[in-house]
Amino acid sequence: MEKRTILKIKAEDTQGNATLFVDSADLITTIRFTVCENGEDKSVDYSFVCNAKEASFPFYIDNVKLWSINNPCLYAYRAEITYGDGNTETVYGRFGLRILSADTKNVYVNGKAVFLRGYIRGARAHEHSNNCKLSEEEFYRKNILAAKKFGFNLVRFHSVVPSETFFNVADELGMLVHLELRSPNDEYNNLEEMLYGKKDLVADGFIKETVDRLYNHPSLAVYCIGNELKHTDNKNRVREIANLIKTLDDGRLFLDSSAWGAYNRDYVDIDVQHMSYYFPYAKHAGMYEDKDNLLVCGSADGSPVEKECDRSRITRSIFFNVPLIAHEVCHYTALRDFRALKEKFFKYGVPCPWWIDEELKMIEEKGFADNYERMYKASKLFQLECWKTAFEALRASNLLGGFHFLQFADTDVYENSNGVVDCFDDENYVTPSQFLRFNSDCVVLAEFKTRLFFGGERLCVPIKLSDYREKDNEFVTLSYALTGKNGRVYAEGSLEKTDIRRRGIYEICKIYLELPNVADSEELHFSVRLIDGAETVAENDWNLWVYARRNVGTYRDFCSYEKGDVAVTDDTERALQLLTQGKKVCLVYRQKWTRHLLDKAMPAPKYAFKATWNRFKPVIWDRGTNYGGLCNQALLEKYGFATSEYYDFNYSVLTEDCDKIVLDDFPVDIQPLISGTDKNVRDRFDAYKVSFNLPELQYDRTLRKFGYLFELQIGDGKLLVCGLNMTGLDDCEPSTVAMADWILRYLHSEDFCPEAKMETEALKAYMQSCAAQPVKERMMTQFWQLDDTPVESKAYWTESREYLLE
Repeated sequence: MEKRTILKIKAEDTQGNATLFVDSADLITTIRFTVCENGEDKSVDYSFVCNAKEASFPFYIDNVKLWSINNPCLYAYRAEITYGDGNTETVYGRFGLRILSADTKNVYVNGKAVFLRGYIRGARAHEHSNNCKLSEEEFYRKNILAAKKFGFNLVRFHSVVPSETFFNVADELGMLVHLELRSPNDEYNNLEEMLYGKKDLVADGFIKETVDRLYNHPSLAVYCIGNELKHTDNKNRVREIANLIKTLDDGRLFLDSSAWGAYNRDYVDIDVQHMSYYFPYAKHAGMYEDKDNLLVCGSADGSPVEKECDRSRITRSIFFNVPLIAHEVCHYTALRDFRALKEKFFKYGVPCPWWIDEELKMIEEKGFADNYERMYKASKLFQLECWKTAFEALRASNLLGGFHFLQFADTDVYENSNGVVDCFDDENYVTPSQFLRFNSDCVVLAEFKTRLFFGGERLCVPIKLSDYREKDNEFVTLSYALTGKNGRVYAEGSLEKTDIRRRGIYEICKIYLELPNVADSEELHFSVRLIDGAETVAENDWNLWVYARRNVGTYRDFCSYEKGDVAVTDDTERALQLLTQGKKVCLVYRQKWTRHLLDKAMPAPKYAFKATWNRFKPVIWDRGTNYGGLCNQALLEKYGFATSEYYDFNYSVLTEDCDKIVLDDFPVDIQPLISGTDKNVRDRFDAYKVSFNLPELQYDRTLRKFGYLFELQIGDGKLLVCGLNMTGLDDCEPSTVAMADWILRYLHSEDFCPEAKMETEALKAYMQSCAAQPVKERMMTQFWQLDDTPVESKAYWTESREYLLE
């Protein structure tokens, strides 16, 4: 029988005082209200005289156990209701008592600050099916348990109100929930709503029904209207919704739009803002402290946030009087283990998605089958290092109170492989112990402006703590170590009685290091650990690279090098001429043609390779082409360039703004000394019917064979092609100096003996054909390449489309 009365329970403080609210369509005369814990009645056993349809009654739980993320205590209640018509009804339910609050930086649960570490579910682009064929409850349980194991404490349901089953599991396991109010029959249209706003915001009736139904779930933390709404025509309606929700439920946080909200809105309890599509490293290292990116959202009261003045311009320094949460961060994708996925779908008797067999077919046809396992590992390692870098920047931010991560689980649709776990919620290469180093309640951080150094450099390394533990440790011992190859210890030390009584982000010490002088180069490992007796409170580590100083001159000096039969040049025609003389030549390939986006009217060169403009940053959703890469470790290390077999941050300068050469249709088979791994999916706008309406699979722009450094014999000459960015020589940048030195040593060695062979005229003919048309990446990747604005503008979408249609 349907309940005649809605019962809602609210904590009034953290001492056990609470209120029972009743709301009925019928007159209630009396209520006997009992609270149970673990199946046993507590001392809470009240008889309330009502004689009304709506009423509220205070009650008290002695020795109350509050609900929190790490200790999700739940109570059960029984309400025996007598109605004015003489009928009776007994209502059962569960509830948890907790207080949510916020200041200008953080959300608090029961008075303790929480750094919100959210992940996204809900909208189809961010969801995966119940591929293990579990019950609804177990499906959600598996996902939440996995997410907590990796350090997450909140789930944002994108444009969806999750089922009550999800809330029941979230209550039990301790997971905060952010929901977005959209009725089930209201279809989400991201592009239209993002560009033009949503006209028909959620109705009052749906809001009240949702609040009444979910009120007693302590996991419910945030009511939000929707995703990326530009609601300039609906300001009054937004405020009406805010006031209604706060009237119905003032124990939660209210947010109008996840991202794109105007500065200084006075009706939101938290704010969520898009912090940009940059990667927080090198020139963009401070992106999570940058509020200037948010000026584009404007001011809620209409006052200008920037103004042109007499031969000058002024911008307002905006501030936040509520916690700021970073919107949809770190959606860095990687290759998938397609064979393992296919076996899993077969194991669970679930139809295999169409794209798995098509991907396996593409891997085979493009010649990657024998090497795919290493390519997969390269992409996952690079994804992990990029996550680590970005999460640490988020935790170090003085501006942010949390983030929404996109996303914890892979989807089972074609392009969304940006999950930590796979689309079965199973671990997927990355382990919880790796992830918790930068995504737990307490994270230790080391501040490095770069990872690349010369031997003998002296560093001052600030050590910070981002601490949001419920448990209190007052003092710990901090220990650190700098180790090198084969575990050699270059420095180590400890600091007893390190004070960690504070919460939030703060500096705990500085460590001064003198890096070792090395013969050539070496990868180092710097680790920090906080210990309280036998307990490890936090630990983290970072890879650094140290290089010997070499005198290789400036970029122009290097590209003018000629000694005996060895030459280095960045002039393609000069390189071809030297090859006809039987020389050993390094062509430093750095062409304006690769950067055609910057000057679309530039004339074509006479000779060119197919090359794409690379950035040292991950693929962000489907923007970009960098899935890490593979390196000839033995050869690189033999002549002094420290590397593993996988692309890492030691290439962060060499492959930023470099020419990554496409070898798909190269006339002979090339095995690059340093190769790049391309993403395996197309730009989604290519497949949209309203955009280019192209096929889902496009071999010419996915999973391409990339080379940063490769060699071949040309007639009697020998050619080393270097697409790496060598301009760092002008700043005496350590890794660039080391690579220049490696190139010279290698060219002069007997090991420089390329296996792949071509005649000079064949190479010229191929390069002339490549020069006929630059490599035009698709719309999303063009934005990733330009790397000059935080988010796409309307003008960008128009110009990018026109460029591709030229």
